[in-house]
Amino acid sequence: MSEKGLLNGSVAELLEAGGEVKLPSRVSSDKAYKKRMNYMDKDKRYFTQVNDKECSTIVKTLTLPQAGVLLSMFAYMEEGKGGFLYFGGKRLSLKEFSKLTNKGYDSVKRSASELVNLGYLSTSKEGKSVYYSVNSQIATRGRSTKKDFFSRIFIVQLREVIQKASVQELGLFLNLLPYFNTRAYVICSNPHELKLANIELWNRERVAEETGLSLPTVKRLIPSMMRNGLLIGVKTWRTAIVIHPQLVSRQLEKVTLEDVTKVIENELNKKKEW
Repeated sequence: MSEKGLLNGSVAELLEAGGEVKLPSRVSSDKAYKKRMNYMDKDKRYFTQVNDKECSTIVKTLTLPQAGVLLSMFAYMEEGKGGFLYFGGKRLSLKEFSKLTNKGYDSVKRSASELVNLGYLSTSKEGKSVYYSVNSQIATRGRSTKKDFFSRIFIVQLREVIQKASVQELGLFLNLLPYFNTRAYVICSNPHELKLANIELWNRERVAEETGLSLPTVKRLIPSMMRNGLLIGVKTWRTAIVIHPQLVSRQLEKVTLEDVTKVIENELNKKKEW
């Protein structure tokens, strides 16, 4: 069938000839995705890509120290699928890694051994040295090659925060990572919702419920996470917990204070008890 014939033919004839039919909603979705990828390609900051679906699953199996050590490892991965701890042009031993992150070697070693047993880390022995690598299904260094939802963690900025944050604070950050909203960066029930009026915020009680942590633990950690640059609190007549935009990205543009306040004041969140 000629090109003119295809244009004048039925949908069935078009599909039979190898063509493709897209609904207007699909066209808009594809355009939004292309715009998002173009923005990501222009962002030259060094990053580790974390699979949101995998992350939301594995954090349910981790203690806060285990999650904190795993997040810290995301900041020191070699580029590519190998996932080995890497810095200064060479692979890192666990002792070197603990020194770089300003964390106690014994506690890091204990958590790393547990992460190996859970299948989230692998080890490779070279002579007397043992090197650890992160499972590539969870995170990789380098450019995105998949269309799945993922978050970019900017490693230079993360390394600075790791130095001063506790391993428990870092662990809670990893627990919250899959739940920050793509557009407004608030912690919420619908992280990939782009309409501000439809975003449902989490308060501290909801964070405790969803993460399985005690409410006192959450109330203790969140203020210190804000002081150490992991989170931000934005308050009008209620408070939104916002993941720090210098650490992560999953969107087209920078988050704005106006967007966050619109989320806080939408009708959905006005109905919630805070």
